[in-house]
Amino acid sequence: MVMRVLLRRSSCGSGGARRTGFRLPGLALVLALTMVGGMLAVVPSASAGVLDQTQPGISNVQGLVSDTSNWAQTFTNGVSGGLDQIDIAVVRQGAGTASLRVEIRSLSGGVPSSLALANETLPAASVPAGVVPTGFLSVPLTPPAPVTAGTQYAIVVSSSSCGFVNCYAWGFGPAGDPYPAGLGLHSGNGGVTWAPVNAFGSTDFAFKTYVIAPPTSKQQCKKGRWRRFANPSFKNQGQCVAYANHHDGKGKDDQNSSSGKNKGHGKKK
Repeated sequence: MVMRVLLRRSSCGSGGARRTGFRLPGLALVLALTMVGGMLAVVPSASAGVLDQTQPGISNVQGLVSDTSNWAQTFTNGVSGGLDQIDIAVVRQGAGTASLRVEIRSLSGGVPSSLALANETLPAASVPAGVVPTGFLSVPLTPPAPVTAGTQYAIVVSSSSCGFVNCYAWGFGPAGDPYPAGLGLHSGNGGVTWAPVNAFGSTDFAFKTYVIAPPTSKQQCKKGRWRRFANPSFKNQGQCVAYANHHDGKGKDDQNSSSGKNKGHGKKK
């Protein structure tokens, strides 16, 4: 019988493994003596927005991704605009060739819905190999996910072709509740149902989100940069410039500069 490994704690951290610290029934816990994997490089893309939400701590506990084992981290967005990059502490385990899928989803009842606002599929070769994540991998999202300040979303990490092996590992944060504005979730059936996790005392994954705020100057719209914006989005440079001028108080609003739901955005109260 093949057992799907869903959670691992490296012996590199202090103290022994505490089985009572993980409260998700049915998960197989495997303790492995491992060496720390290579440091992952964080190289934000030139178009990345500003750092918005972050849980930067990385422990020696990992959620292991297999064919059916999916993981998610919810977060409360702070800046309205377009979420164009996330950083996650993830490594590729073994010599598998299955791709890694990373999504930004809306929430329904506090768990990821079926609606993906943005997604990226990474070839296995583009994810650093290792056992224990010790740094962050930057994942640009094109087009960005439209996000609103104060609204919760989820980062979902999965792989649809792992088979009965573990393809990737996503590092949890330190013990406790290091990110109170969200929590880690697990699905053992490919995302059909979700449950909160407390992995050896940690309730959150390591992650960072970057958001591009709406334009405030026409220079931000030129040379094709108008395509970067997601909330609101624009059909062309002219619409972007009109919005930026109005938002900055230097020109009149163009009622055709955005979709109906964005009309009037930025009006003075």
